Amino acid sequence: MSRHTNISRGQHGWTVRIVRNGVEHSKHFRFSDGGIRKSLAKAIQWRDELITELGERRWRKGPRTKACNNSSGTTGVSKNVYGRWVATWQEEGKQRFKTFRTKREAIAHRKEQLARLLD
Repeated sequence: MSRHTNISRGQHGWTVRIVRNGVEHSKHFRFSDGGIRKSLAKAIQWRDELITELGERRWRKGPRTKACNNSSGTTGVSKNVYGRWVATWQEEGKQRFKTFRTKREAIAHRKEQLARLLD
């Protein structure tokens, strides 16, 4: 593991890896090409030039999509294998749950429980 961002040390050299817009840009710099320090300097130079060309990383803005493992869109509310909605929450270090026929009821109950615990 290297302390340099986007640069990792392997058995035979340094590898620079940068991903922008789903496209990977990578290059390997062998230790035999001038030694460990010179190859690292070349890797850093190549990385910096590439970042200048591609631009700094842009962080995603706006709302995130619903997680693939979240069937309701609300944290702590999910559908069980029997087709019923389950509201879950933590209370005194233990996980609690209650089942409901509708998603709306489960979401409302979870919100009530969280509000009650915060009071």
